[in-house]
Amino acid sequence: MISNSHAGFFSTVINIGITSALLGLCIFNNFRVGIHGAHGISWILFTLSISTWFIAERMWELNMSTYADLFWFSGYVLYFIFGVMYLKPFVHQISKQTIIISSLVILPIFTTVFFTIELESINHIDMINAIYPLVDASMLIPSIIGLTLFFKGKVRFSWSLLFIGMIMFVIADYSFMYFDSINEYYPGHIVDVPYIWAYVIFMGGVVANINLFKRRDKNKRFNDQNLMK
Repeated sequence: MISNSHAGFFSTVINIGITSALLGLCIFNNFRVGIHGAHGISWILFTLSISTWFIAERMWELNMSTYADLFWFSGYVLYFIFGVMYLKPFVHQISKQTIIISSLVILPIFTTVFFTIELESINHIDMINAIYPLVDASMLIPSIIGLTLFFKGKVRFSWSLLFIGMIMFVIADYSFMYFDSINEYYPGHIVDVPYIWAYVIFMGGVVANINLFKRRDKNKRFNDQNLMK
């Protein structure tokens, strides 16, 4: 049986290794894709979101949770903008019904948070604890839309990995919030595993894009090559 201290050590080492590799791949991908056009800008935003989460992870390990939260939230904003821009070339493939359903999914979460917080006595800790589930829920909107395109056979699976990774991230966040609320979370807890998997899935999406860029047809609109034939 691995002790909590050993579990925390291995979790930290694996996290540093995976997130460092992911950040390196993102930067390499940016050099391959370039910075021009909506596609290039969207990938820059994705790299920036991964960069801020990388910093947040390191601050969390140093018990600088207040500063870590700022970087976590910044990463969420950057990722959301990335998600919207990443979906933009496929806007004609997205129905209004899909957008409405994706938005309604997060409604119960917003409602629960609204009715459980006490506005009169709320402090900054309570505010942060309330914001996290709302931000996570917002990340589900582009992610669900992206997965809907895949299940409808509109895009390739590799294209969807960046959204699957975020869904895994949200699952990890909600799991962490639950175990932390009952004072059962510790570094190396089993809920750290979904975070690692989220980063690994993100890596798969970045690698898939790098490979696609290598064999793309220069006479063809780039995002068309993500469409299913």
